[in-house]
Amino acid sequence: MTRMSKQGKRRHVSPRRPRPPSEKTGPKKDKLEHGFKFHENAAPAELGTTRFVPKIG
Repeated sequence: MTRMSKQGKRRHVSPRRPRPPSEKTGPKKDKLEHGFKFHENAAPAELGTTRFVPKIG
């Protein structure tokens, strides 16, 4: 195998197309009235402490 010249290496590299920077995106926050999502499986607050009952099946 022979060595490749520096100029030859540069010719074989495909140039990247310059593009203008895009707008930054990120996670969007939910607009929640109480600051959290109500969960359908949560026990009512009347029992004293809130408990989570997982769905089965």
